[in-house]
Amino acid sequence: MRSMPIVPPVFARADLMRVRPDDPSYRQMAAAEAEFWSRPHPLGLETLETKQRFDGPVDRYTNRRFTGDPRVPWEATIARHGRFRNGLLLGTSMLSWEERILATNPELHLTIVDLSPGALARRGELFGQRFPGRIETLVADMNMVELPVTTYDVVISCASLHHVTNLEHLAWQINQSLRPDGRFFLQDYVGEPRFQFADAKRRVFECLYAREAGRQGGREAAVLWHGVDDLSPFCGVRSSEILDVLRTYLDEIDVRTAGTLTIPLLRSRPADGDWPNPRSPGRRLVEALERHVLPSLGRLPRGRVPVAKEFLDELMLVGDALTDTGLLVPGNAFAVYRRCEA
Repeated sequence: MRSMPIVPPVFARADLMRVRPDDPSYRQMAAAEAEFWSRPHPLGLETLETKQRFDGPVDRYTNRRFTGDPRVPWEATIARHGRFRNGLLLGTSMLSWEERILATNPELHLTIVDLSPGALARRGELFGQRFPGRIETLVADMNMVELPVTTYDVVISCASLHHVTNLEHLAWQINQSLRPDGRFFLQDYVGEPRFQFADAKRRVFECLYAREAGRQGGREAAVLWHGVDDLSPFCGVRSSEILDVLRTYLDEIDVRTAGTLTIPLLRSRPADGDWPNPRSPGRRLVEALERHVLPSLGRLPRGRVPVAKEFLDELMLVGDALTDTGLLVPGNAFAVYRRCEA
């Protein structure tokens, strides 16, 4: 593992930077961010994927929105865009995503960049054995990183750009680093900053939950919203600006969105307890067996959402409709870009 330059000596664009590396308060926050991810966070993607398979109803819905096929995840479509040999992964996220990227692009040598040495060390150990000679890990701050010009066939970032403040600087760097026929793939949270949802989105969610509470009977039709105490210092700092910034500095090929109202499900809870999820005794027995038996067989239980199917279907349908008509900002996005020569 080695470090990339923190202060770009030649290709820096000071006019594109909102934070500078010599700012003491920023340096303190950057150190806290690196420490936050030095070990897998209990609620982070890297931890959650060890507890369950990500093939539940929300995953199938997201796949359908991103790729058109509920069985095909976004990362499996990268190889459709070409044969990539020299790639860059900006930020770490879910090990299974990263492993699938390497497995489905067998000629790809991937440089993985992250602020946290701990996160990189875990990938160096795992992928170094699984894909010998095909990965390199580099410690760098994406707010300040300098990327080599016209170098990469493909640049990928999954669930990481929403931690970046210097979005304009990074987008410019990505564009300069791509070869003429290169591609940049983004999968990320692009909703409201710090997951503090707009009043309109909260009202829509609360209205749908009130319908669900009425169906259950005896439930209080009120929702409590999470704050920011469990988030890393940089989480979601400029998330709602990501797509606008990227289309300014790169040539946008395709953007697909999902999760407008399913992400708020993860950042809220009913005022009177847990999410209602009526299930038959048979369904509860199957889920209990999955939780306790499958791990002993070396398998993970299927990804499930702790709400009733009718409520979940309404969240998906209404959220997509309001996003597609421009009335609410989306939750997640999968986007593809190419180098912009203008």
